[in-house]
Amino acid sequence: MKYAVYVRVSTDRDEQVSSVENQIDVCRYWLDQHGYDWDENSIYFDDGITGTVLLERHAMQLILEKAKKRELQMVLFKSIHRLARDLKDALEIKEILIANGIRLVTIEEGYDSHYEGKNDMKFEMFAMFASQYPKTLSVSISAALSAKVRRGEHTGGRLPFGYSDCEKKYVINEEEAEIVREIYDMYSKGIGYIGIAKILNERGIPSKTGGKWQMSSVQRIIKNPIYKGDYILNQYTTVKISGRKKQIKNPEEKWTIFKKHHPAIVSEEQWELVNKPRSAKKRRPALWNEFRGIMFCAHCGSAMQVVYSAKKKKDGTKEEWRYLKCSRYKRYGSDECVRHAPIQYHEFREFILENLKEKEKQLETEFNLNEESSNAEKKNKLQREIQRIEEKRKKLIDLYMEELIEKEEFLSRRNELEKTIKEKEVQFVSMEDKSEVKRTQDEFRKAFALLDESKNLYEEFKRIIDRIEIFENGDIKIVYRIEM
Repeated sequence: MKYAVYVRVSTDRDEQVSSVENQIDVCRYWLDQHGYDWDENSIYFDDGITGTVLLERHAMQLILEKAKKRELQMVLFKSIHRLARDLKDALEIKEILIANGIRLVTIEEGYDSHYEGKNDMKFEMFAMFASQYPKTLSVSISAALSAKVRRGEHTGGRLPFGYSDCEKKYVINEEEAEIVREIYDMYSKGIGYIGIAKILNERGIPSKTGGKWQMSSVQRIIKNPIYKGDYILNQYTTVKISGRKKQIKNPEEKWTIFKKHHPAIVSEEQWELVNKPRSAKKRRPALWNEFRGIMFCAHCGSAMQVVYSAKKKKDGTKEEWRYLKCSRYKRYGSDECVRHAPIQYHEFREFILENLKEKEKQLETEFNLNEESSNAEKKNKLQREIQRIEEKRKKLIDLYMEELIEKEEFLSRRNELEKTIKEKEVQFVSMEDKSEVKRTQDEFRKAFALLDESKNLYEEFKRIIDRIEIFENGDIKIVYRIEM
């Protein structure tokens, strides 16, 4: 019987009692007790991945791919906690496996779909309990954090610039604190965030991380009430959006503010003074950039931004234009990047559209020529790579059996090799799926068909183009999402 043993570890504290070896041993014992031969290649391992984000679990995605191709007969887990901590994900995984005739076993709960049937409530009940675990843990952690804050303790993470940790308490780092006071003083005199960052960088003063000062790091120091001695708890909430975790800011009424939590670096009066709302300037709306997320500086790799400029003519009318500038050069100047040859946004857009129209003519030819031979060549190369890594894994086992390497080194190197094998197998499975190739072709044809110069083409550009690099002399390199 072809089976898969799924193993997952994250950074949670419970991993101390639910290690990789522990999960494998439990599954191996179950298989032995039920008359199955042990196969090292049956282990599918997700390392350092939370159980609440299915999209990021590559080994689980590979199991589901193989399930859909009927390449497995059984999938084994130590517990539903290992399977998923999100109820929706757990039920989705179960549905895919059962729908493809695959036996699902979770050992700790004693669940076996072979005996329970397709529509049992037992699995749903255990999955519901598993989904509540992170929420219960979160409440416990929040209560523990609140208690630590009430005691005036540091709750973990990087300390703000200006503070050090002494016996879990915030203590003022006088060398850094003097810089903080200078920042407040400069800001109160009308020097902006960018100007302050430039002054600090020119003086060779390192930031908390040892790097350059940025506008955002200066802004955080000005805005953070921690410098007047206050500590805010529950300022952010982690939520899951489209399968991925994001932090969102809570409304102020949900914050818990601890006044005089630790020694202040600046007085409350000074903090309130610099954070007093300034006279509102009339701000231009943010410039729309149809190439955001795909347009980069070829020199430093930073995003290219659209910048607005205007000048008044003698007749009183105003001439306006938009052009491209490296965001790093804009922030730091020539110390950090080069000044690009001026490229106006509308000219750049026209160039990209003309280039895409030329590529559209090649599309059908490029998709049809050498498609089969190219795909076969890539698959053969992947197979050779997988075989080479398998040989390495076998040699590693020999080294361990001959006691030439320690267990810790063996486990570390074995896990790394197995992770690489699983990634290569995922690539191989996706290459075998010809319908996926067809879908990709259709997506590109659809995107090209929608290229209309008169409308916003952000989605179409993103669908066709992977990356655009702009060089100092104005040269442009376009990398497409499919080889063309």
